Amino acid sequence: MLLAPALCPRHYPVLMPLFDTVRDLAPYLQSWLEYQRDLARVPGVQVAVRVNGELAASFALGVANEATGQPLTPQHLFRIASHSKTFTATAIFQLAETGALRLDDLAGRWLPELAGSPAAGLTVRALLGHQSGINRDGADSDYWQQLYDFPDRDALIARCRADAVFPPDQFFKYSNMGYSLLGLIIEAASSQTYEDYVAAHITGPLTLTNLGPELPQEREPELAAGHSGRLAGNDPRRVLPSSDTRAMAAATGFYGTAEDVTAYLSAHALGRADLLTDASRRLMQRKESEIHRPVKRWYGLGFIIEEIGDRLVVGHSGGFPGHITQSWLDPESDLAVSVLTNCLGGPATEWAMNLIKLIDLAMNAPEKKTTDAPGSNLDSYTGRFATDWGVFDLVNLGGRLVSLAPLGNPALSVTELTVVDADTLIPKPEAGFGSVGEPFQFQRTAAGDIEWVRQGGGQAWPIAAYRQRVGLDPLA
Repeated sequence: MLLAPALCPRHYPVLMPLFDTVRDLAPYLQSWLEYQRDLARVPGVQVAVRVNGELAASFALGVANEATGQPLTPQHLFRIASHSKTFTATAIFQLAETGALRLDDLAGRWLPELAGSPAAGLTVRALLGHQSGINRDGADSDYWQQLYDFPDRDALIARCRADAVFPPDQFFKYSNMGYSLLGLIIEAASSQTYEDYVAAHITGPLTLTNLGPELPQEREPELAAGHSGRLAGNDPRRVLPSSDTRAMAAATGFYGTAEDVTAYLSAHALGRADLLTDASRRLMQRKESEIHRPVKRWYGLGFIIEEIGDRLVVGHSGGFPGHITQSWLDPESDLAVSVLTNCLGGPATEWAMNLIKLIDLAMNAPEKKTTDAPGSNLDSYTGRFATDWGVFDLVNLGGRLVSLAPLGNPALSVTELTVVDADTLIPKPEAGFGSVGEPFQFQRTAAGDIEWVRQGGGQAWPIAAYRQRVGLDPLA
């Protein structure tokens, strides 16, 4: 007979601090993401999560190179591409704070080669916010397909002298050309090369050795190989060569690890003494432009701005031949997440957003009107279970049991569970399709291990047992 869970109208779960929550959740974050990586046939993914600048989770899944099978590690370097724009914007604001330049300076003041072109009249601020109207990559941008080299300074200036696509401040128009010009402006205003400026004023003060604006030749062996996209489901991925970005380093040249990227982003949290004043941070992170395609989001001055649940986060994506990456920072709580993938089409943005949603599910426990049976060991119910229809997870999420699907937005599949006894869980009462409200019933071995679980009449097995049952090879 099922026993009703004990009623407790004012029961609130004990909440752990954010760092402790992420640290304890880290093994499940890895398991949750590995299922998706494998299903999507993404060669490798590297992840880091920091809270208040302290590393709470770091892992790498899959391979660095499909051709060799080399395992991916947290120390492998990735091309983080348009993350570069956040560094360039940081440098511009540092120079503005010292009075070396102003946001309303015209590009022509610093780059006389632009004289007589529309680009000469563009302000630094318009370039920072992608409001310049300048072309994105030039009339011929097949360097992105590695058909030839990225442009040098002269070729870059020639591309930027072309007629603008839109008048300034008419539309948000993303432009790698614009940010490449900002890199040249930094060099002119600081009397340093872009690379030297970044080392002296950004990565150096933060003591970050796995982060920089152009991958040195001697570090090429540390780079996770980039892989092509797939045009059809069974297409093999090709390993792509590495590329130098030359005069476009300020827009797209940076390399790094997820650990170093999150350490850098954390320096942009409010109240930090590193890199910039809070006044500059707030201006960089303010909603300057609203974008509606493909989804509603915003751009500040060097940062993409996104709402993820109740968080307003800032960060950047990056797309480079063979690498797709995404990193986010909540500047209020100093939660930084970086997801780096080594293939075109890698869903880094989706995964980074959903990692934050999963962390928030663990942090923001709902009020619970029932309590678990006394002495319950929540971990004894957890695992990944499979049926002919797919898989679901039973998870100890910050001290409470939930079921969820290890795919997509975890908030859409999560169900709160209450322990009745050693073999029974009751879902939270709610309206819905599927087997809402019906108990989970466990069959265990004499040693207490789960043989199978039944919910809504359907039987599910631990995934390893299910694979054996239907004749599938064990997972690596």
